[in-house]
Amino acid sequence: MSNFGLLLTITEPQPELEAEFNAWYDSEHIAERLSIPGFLSARRWVADVKPGEGKYLATYELVSAGVLQTEEYRARLANPTAWSRRSLEQLVVFRRWACEQINPGEMLPSMMSHALFVAIGDAPLAHEEEFNRWYDEEHLPLLSQVPGVLRARRFFDPEGKPRYAALYDLADETVVKHPAWQAALRTEWSRKIGKLTESCDWLLRLYRSYTPAA
Repeated sequence: MSNFGLLLTITEPQPELEAEFNAWYDSEHIAERLSIPGFLSARRWVADVKPGEGKYLATYELVSAGVLQTEEYRARLANPTAWSRRSLEQLVVFRRWACEQINPGEMLPSMMSHALFVAIGDAPLAHEEEFNRWYDEEHLPLLSQVPGVLRARRFFDPEGKPRYAALYDLADETVVKHPAWQAALRTEWSRKIGKLTESCDWLLRLYRSYTPAA
């Protein structure tokens, strides 16, 4: 059985068109994507960021990354609705990752999470093996044990910029302030990896669950 997949997008509309963008996403786009075979679930998230940094995040859980190569998915991309074209053309931020879940491989997200911490980054090729050992042997296990962490998963997109993503489903936004979370960031191995990857592009951000407007 293949590992689960994830489609992850970071978007931000022009401020004056934000209401229409959200209406499109909530009333058309999510339902359209979930109608494609292989899409398991979808959620939206929002962050308090500066303009142009990517306010909205969407996570689409897939039976495998191969879903994004199917005729059904490609047909939707090639034939967007008029509303989809209008909404996508006005974006000021659009970033996309098509991922395979690499640790643990077949874990679904928690539907009870009210916040999501996202760590997207990379490591120089010379240190990639140690980077992955650190993540899998120390970092992910430590953060998985922090009270309030409901799920901890890693993903890889070979074409991604950056290529690696870790998603942490959280009970609420305060979990990242827990002493155990902070301690995991300060281990000797964590400090070493931080120095080895400091030249790489990283996105570290806390999102909260998005609620559609009434």
